[in-house]
Amino acid sequence: MLAACILHQFAALALVAHAFVLPDQARRPWACTALLVVVGFAPIAALGIAQSEQVAWINGVTGSQYQRFAIQFSFAIVLSYFASSGNAGKVSPEAPFSLRAIALPLFVLPTVLLVLISLYKPFYVERYVFYSLVGLALLLGAALDRMSELGRNLRATAVIVVALTIALLIPESLKVRTPESRSDNVTDLAKILSGEYAPGDGILYLSVKRRAWSLAYPSVSRGMFDLAQELTPAASHDLYGTELPSSQIPARMRSSSRIIVVTEPKGIHAESNGTEAMKERVLAEYFTKDRTIRINGAQVIIYERRTTATEAELAVS
Repeated sequence: MLAACILHQFAALALVAHAFVLPDQARRPWACTALLVVVGFAPIAALGIAQSEQVAWINGVTGSQYQRFAIQFSFAIVLSYFASSGNAGKVSPEAPFSLRAIALPLFVLPTVLLVLISLYKPFYVERYVFYSLVGLALLLGAALDRMSELGRNLRATAVIVVALTIALLIPESLKVRTPESRSDNVTDLAKILSGEYAPGDGILYLSVKRRAWSLAYPSVSRGMFDLAQELTPAASHDLYGTELPSSQIPARMRSSSRIIVVTEPKGIHAESNGTEAMKERVLAEYFTKDRTIRINGAQVIIYERRTTATEAELAVS
C-alpha cells in the first residue's frame, strides 16, 4: 500500500475502504499499518499539496458525472446482493471477511471521497480512482460464481443484471481509451496554432491556466508572441507562466493587427477574474471576430483589428 501511495497519492483512499470491512481484532494492526503508510508518503503528499495549483485546470464534478455515479453504484449494490450468501458470501477462518464486504466499499468509497474533496477544491478526475473498478470486477465475479446456487427467477435476474453491468462498462472502457475522453486535445490545438500563426500575429490565452496547453508541443509555441506573458512556464517553474500587470496588456493587444485567442469551449470557464474580463473588453472594443475553430476541450478564435476611419482614409490615399 505504501508503494501504491508513493506512485499515486489518491491510492490512499483505498485505506478507508479496508477500514469498513475489518473485524474488530484486526482493527488495531490495520491502524498501525495505516499510520505507517500515511507517515511514509506524507512528505510526498505535502509536496503535492504545495503544488496543487498545477492541477487548477480540473473542473468541478458535472451533473452527468453524478448521474453516472448513481447508475454504477446502483448496479454495484444489486450485484452485492447476489454475492451476499453462498460460497461468495461465507466467512471462513482463512478469510475473516466476505468478498462482498471488501468489494463494495473498494468500488464506492474512493470515488465518493474524492468527489467530497472536490466540493472544496476540484480534484476529481476519473483516472485518479480508476483502481476502484477492481471492486466492481470482484462483485461481478462473485455474482457469476453464485449463479448456480440461485433459484430460476433469481438466476434470470442475476444474468440480466450482470449483462447490463458489463454492457454499461464496455462503452465507458472503450471511451476512456480514445482522445475524445480527454478534457482537451493539445495535439489538434498545436496543429491549429502552427497553421494559423503568422509573423506579426499575437497569441492570447484568455485564462493564464490554459497556457499549460503549450507545454505539450514547446517547439510549436516557441517563437510565437504571447501578448500577456511576462515569464514562460519554464522560467517561472510552473505550468502557467506569469502574466504582465493587467495595465500593460491592453497596449500589447492593440499593437497587434491580428490576435489568435486560445480559450475554453463556450460555457466553460477555468477562472473568472478582472484580467480575463479586461482582455475580452479590449477585444470587443478594438477587434472584430473573424472566425472560431472548435476542438475537443478548447476553441481558437481569430480576431482582426478593427480599422478606424483615419486608417481607412490613409489606406485609400
